[in-house]
Amino acid sequence: MNYFKSFLLTAFALFTLAACNTDDLRDDVDNLKGRVESLEAQINLLNDNMTAIKRLLEGGQTITEITQTNGTYTLKLSGGETVTLTQGSAGEIKYPEISVNDEGQWVVNGEVLTQNGVPVQAVGTPGNDGITPKFRLTDDGSYWQVSYDNGTSWQDVLDESGNKVSAVNNGSSGGSNTDTFFESAGIDESGDFFVIQLKGQTESISIPIVKDLLCEIIEPAEGMNKGYWEIGTGATATTTVKVKGDNIIVTAPAGWVATISEPDTETNEATLSITAPASTIKTRATADNSSDVTLQVNKGANWAVAKIQVKAIEIIDSYYALYEAGETITIGGINVNKDTFGEATLITTENPNITNKGIYFISPEVEAEYTASGGYAQLIIIGNSSTQKSQLKVSSQIKLVETASDASGIFICQNITLDARNTLNAENKTSYPIVQNKNGAFGSIILQDCHILLPKGQPLSYISNSNRSIDYFLMENCVVPISSTDNNKFILSLSTSTAAYNKVSFKNNIFYCVDEGKSATGFKLMNGEKATATEFTLTNNTFVNVYTATTFYVYLTSLPNIHITHNLIYAKPAMPNNCGIFRLTNNPESGECNSNICYKAENTNNWQIFFGGIGKGMDGAEEVNIITSDPFEGGTFDIANGVFIPNAEFAEYGASIN
Repeated sequence: MNYFKSFLLTAFALFTLAACNTDDLRDDVDNLKGRVESLEAQINLLNDNMTAIKRLLEGGQTITEITQTNGTYTLKLSGGETVTLTQGSAGEIKYPEISVNDEGQWVVNGEVLTQNGVPVQAVGTPGNDGITPKFRLTDDGSYWQVSYDNGTSWQDVLDESGNKVSAVNNGSSGGSNTDTFFESAGIDESGDFFVIQLKGQTESISIPIVKDLLCEIIEPAEGMNKGYWEIGTGATATTTVKVKGDNIIVTAPAGWVATISEPDTETNEATLSITAPASTIKTRATADNSSDVTLQVNKGANWAVAKIQVKAIEIIDSYYALYEAGETITIGGINVNKDTFGEATLITTENPNITNKGIYFISPEVEAEYTASGGYAQLIIIGNSSTQKSQLKVSSQIKLVETASDASGIFICQNITLDARNTLNAENKTSYPIVQNKNGAFGSIILQDCHILLPKGQPLSYISNSNRSIDYFLMENCVVPISSTDNNKFILSLSTSTAAYNKVSFKNNIFYCVDEGKSATGFKLMNGEKATATEFTLTNNTFVNVYTATTFYVYLTSLPNIHITHNLIYAKPAMPNNCGIFRLTNNPESGECNSNICYKAENTNNWQIFFGGIGKGMDGAEEVNIITSDPFEGGTFDIANGVFIPNAEFAEYGASIN
């Protein structure tokens, strides 16, 4: 019995000790969590303050409302935007001393911030917007790092001696021993200005406080594309604005017309109407005319300014009507007109089939079908309306044949949903839709503004004969969905052909896996281990969960000239291997290779431009930039409809297709 009591006491003591140790551990974890949250909060305050300072320095804004809570000023600007400024208190990190010099450049601890040797502007200059740097701590929390691209890449902050700037609050020089950002901030004695005094600066920043001044353009619900409001040539579009003040002025670029209605006295809302210039050349091309529409409102001597970028785009009800009227339609650099190509056929419900060569315009309400069995040197198929793709079911292979009497081979497919999922060859078996059926280099194959549905297990084109190739291949503004079960999908499949191709271009296309949370593997744009090409262009394409084999997207022997810029690769599901763009036997000699990004989430496998590393590229080639933030967070990521629009930070990358 005594033994039993002793056991109980021992067990109770052990239990109590374990409980104490657990409590201590929980306290340590809670303290660590609290410290991490505190550090994150202080860093967030710094970055919020940087954003606010840049916005206030840009001008064209006044302050309409100010609230203050626990050291934080919330400023509502005349353009509708709200920014926050926080004066802070003693903290665990030491803020660098940040200011803006007379040239409008960011200064940290007395040194001008530079990016690649160029001073970083807080205040924009003509043609260049200012930059808002982001700050963070190194992994060990000891030093400051800065990013000039919203967190895509980081570098150490250095002082005037080239040493890393400390973030440790130990009383050393080089910054503030508290997390206070400003020398002072607040409303001046007159009550008319909000005044900010940055540390180390003698000049203060004064922003007028004008309560009855408002100037805000509400972003249109439709028509916005990568920062531009796209309006059809000759058409009028409207959006809501909020304005309040003495006078309202709206200005537009030459050829544009902008007007504003009387504002509602209660809501201050008005309607901004913008009319794009009429087209003088009836082509499919987007008009170059793009610029700012500027809205200005004043209250006494103070002015508020808001701007929106507009772009005129061509909207065509009937390409067939233009063609018949003698107008020229430019597609992929080729001028299509009646003088050159002769009579055209309008495909309607009465004659839905294409059975011969020629030029065809397909009405959008018709499901046309390609059933021709012959080989043709010239075949042009155009969707008749620019606002809606026409449907074409490819039941038989499109055979392209140049002849001695017709040596300028042209195949164009523009503004078409090209459904080749059930294309049959001469043996009545499912096969690839486009056939190069004659020795020599076929002139031009152009696929533009198309939605392309390929047969399972088949490429777009298969050319294994070493005597056959293509002089000019262009895929532009196209969307190509690929199933996760359809691996090793190729666009141009060349097998072991040793043929020489001239120019191959992929511009502004979307290639994506249609299955949510999955990937398509082994994808290739051009697969020809022994073939060559003279020039390859790959610009502003979006690849979503479309992975490569170790032979990469483009597999060739020789490719002297390469242009690869502003492509966006999104790779979230697990990658089976390292992936990349080019695998070449011989290094390229010239061209450009820069500004390409890849988001690979938690994948440990890598993406690269050239097999073997960037050293296998031409001089000056830059490796793909691996970004850590999701480029579609805050944008559009719609697998069901094949729409992928990056957020504002990454708007210049990838395809621009709504």
